Amino acid sequence: MKCRHAKNTDLDKVCDILTTAFYNEPVHVVIFPDDQTRYELLWRFFRLYVELAMERGGIILAENNAGALVYFRPGGMEMTPEDAASFDSKIREVCGVNYETAAALITGLDNYHPQTPPHYYISLLAVQPSERGGKVVTALFNELNSILNKNKFPCYAECTRYSTRTLIRRWGYHDSGAPLHVEGFNDLYPVWREPQ
Repeated sequence: MKCRHAKNTDLDKVCDILTTAFYNEPVHVVIFPDDQTRYELLWRFFRLYVELAMERGGIILAENNAGALVYFRPGGMEMTPEDAASFDSKIREVCGVNYETAAALITGLDNYHPQTPPHYYISLLAVQPSERGGKVVTALFNELNSILNKNKFPCYAECTRYSTRTLIRRWGYHDSGAPLHVEGFNDLYPVWREPQ
């Protein structure tokens, strides 16, 4: 299966893929508990990160829009105080009454995020429900891992499920510490991959 880097014209489709995949995912259900508004709010929430990744990283898109992997380059999540305030304002606008819950998760994960060494960061990875089964994820990881190996950087991610944390080992990732606990959310599982 072929992959390519997304263009600006692909961003709506990327958000569709992410929102469909994560609609019933426990972390996002906690942030957006209302079934009636979750899809729209989640889509807009992901759009903020997708646009940021286009500036500070990239988005790998599998052929036929079967899946997407959103990543940030080393240092890509670092912001000036002005940029951080602007981004927080956008999150507040998108999340509305759900802002405090979203901010708690974002701040909690930021507190756990390793500062060194410089590394890539997988922010989001999603596969269309009809395409699940391995080949899409394999293609996405192969594409990202080739970037990591070429540039000789490690990579960090948080898995929202224990089963994902186990599955991701196939692509060279291993546990990077104890499960991450953010009050009000299920534990997340940090993973790390060294370049090969």
